[in-house]
Amino acid sequence: MRQLLSLTAEIPWIASFLLAAGLAPMLVAQGPDATPKTAGTIKAVLSTDLVPLFQRQMDLIEKRRASWLRRAEKATPKLLCKPMRPVAVVAIEKDTASFQGWKTVVTNKPESICNRPMLPGDSFILDFGEHFTGQFSFAVRRFDIPVDAPVRLALIFGEVPAEVIEPFDPFPGTLTRAWLQDEVVNIDDVPQTLRLPRRYAFRYVKVTVVSASRHGRFGFSDFRAEAVSSADETRLPEFTPRSADEAALDRVSLRTLRDCMQTVFEDGPKRDRRLWLGDLRLQALANYVSYRNYDLVKRSLYILAGTATDQGLVGTCSFERPEPVRGGNSILDYTALFAPTVLEYLEASGDRKTAEDLWPLVVKQLDFTLEPVNAEGLFVPPKDWWLFVDWHPTLDKQAPEHAIVLFGLKATQQLARKIAKDREVAFISEIIPRMEAAARQQLWDPKLGLFVSGPKREISWASQAWMVLAGVPSREQARQAMTGVMRQPGADKPVTPYMHHYMVEALLAAGLRDEGMAHLHHYWGGMLKKGADTFWEVYVPGDDHLSPYGSHLINSYCHAWSCTPTYFLRRGK
Repeated sequence: MRQLLSLTAEIPWIASFLLAAGLAPMLVAQGPDATPKTAGTIKAVLSTDLVPLFQRQMDLIEKRRASWLRRAEKATPKLLCKPMRPVAVVAIEKDTASFQGWKTVVTNKPESICNRPMLPGDSFILDFGEHFTGQFSFAVRRFDIPVDAPVRLALIFGEVPAEVIEPFDPFPGTLTRAWLQDEVVNIDDVPQTLRLPRRYAFRYVKVTVVSASRHGRFGFSDFRAEAVSSADETRLPEFTPRSADEAALDRVSLRTLRDCMQTVFEDGPKRDRRLWLGDLRLQALANYVSYRNYDLVKRSLYILAGTATDQGLVGTCSFERPEPVRGGNSILDYTALFAPTVLEYLEASGDRKTAEDLWPLVVKQLDFTLEPVNAEGLFVPPKDWWLFVDWHPTLDKQAPEHAIVLFGLKATQQLARKIAKDREVAFISEIIPRMEAAARQQLWDPKLGLFVSGPKREISWASQAWMVLAGVPSREQARQAMTGVMRQPGADKPVTPYMHHYMVEALLAAGLRDEGMAHLHHYWGGMLKKGADTFWEVYVPGDDHLSPYGSHLINSYCHAWSCTPTYFLRRGK
């Protein structure tokens, strides 16, 4: 078994989180030298020998890998820039009714800071009025006599008020503290204009004068920023909301998506800043009904494809700079979502050439996702994969993972039909009914009218949602499961907007539109009521400080998988 320490640099935070929760055995990554084994799996009992098929796909992958990265480079979008200026100087005050216990109070106009002398210890907070991703600039000036010593400033950039008012140190988080957006800037020559070289994701900037001469006095003469995104707002289709609540949900969803749309679909522009396959699917869905940047989806797909392992495992996550490289994580459920993401890209863009080009990699993923499925068609949780589903510390993953693998299998079959590859994957027709039967016989509890998961027969929202999306229950059973689990005391609820997206999607798939839209308004609307101007990575009503990483300060408050209310609102128009 390949332990967590064998993974790349980002893995220690995952290990710390699961160790703290007593769940370390659940998270072991599939290393780059891992190869599927077929003994005892559904692959071993099929009428078709899959080994030659998967080997042919592997040969094609090796031939195309370099071209995939070239096509990713060719699809690199131009970043659009928008000038930004602060709209107010604010104070942050304690308020138990506000998100994380802090509220902002406008104290002055930004001009009040400019053109007055600054002394050591002076501090102020600028509010730019909305969240954005970009760079920060400011200008300093002198008064009377030359400034005879360097000026030292401390700057903190925050997505939410807590980040600029609560101390970062000592830092208790399990991720590296380097993700926190604070800087110390030394200015040797006054006057001058400084453009900080790093990119930030922020709304608030706290500036503190750490040290400065009391003889040659300095001050600020200008503050500005430059927001960057590959989202072109002129491409947004017209949308007429039916209420002020819908308008707010759409606006904040679009801003969340916009700020994550850089030269790939980033999962969070403040922290992580990389391309994740699971996030990509949801971003792409929202993008198709809004900014319609199909090239950015294509680029992201090609980077994940071009950084696949030597065994043909698509990237769960990939970095694009300084050159595309695969991250060290292997999430089985994300792997299963590669086929749906390619299928939906084809349906939205009409780009058949890309779908055909990526087809060998789509097929090869079945070599991995079917490996944990036994001869009876039941998913058996493996020990050599990260099974994610949601940031829930105790969630049993068997039932949702079974459904996600089936969901990916059906998407592969649909994609094959669209690009005339049906005969190549005819074996899928043998697997689908076997997996559906296994789910109905072993994971459906007819007395409860709910799907159960694992040896303890756990009941969760995730299990019901994914089984419905995979098409396992009948229409009536789907309605029963979705409404029943939301009334079930003790059922495990989602922790993130990622899983809440799939709850809404499953409610709609079950024909429960009113319930689905009500859940959308209740959950994402709860973030709006707490002042969100982009949607957050983690949100559990009643716990503003919940974090998978040991500190709420390092949570991402503009996060890719949270952007989908606009998808549900706009696709139904």
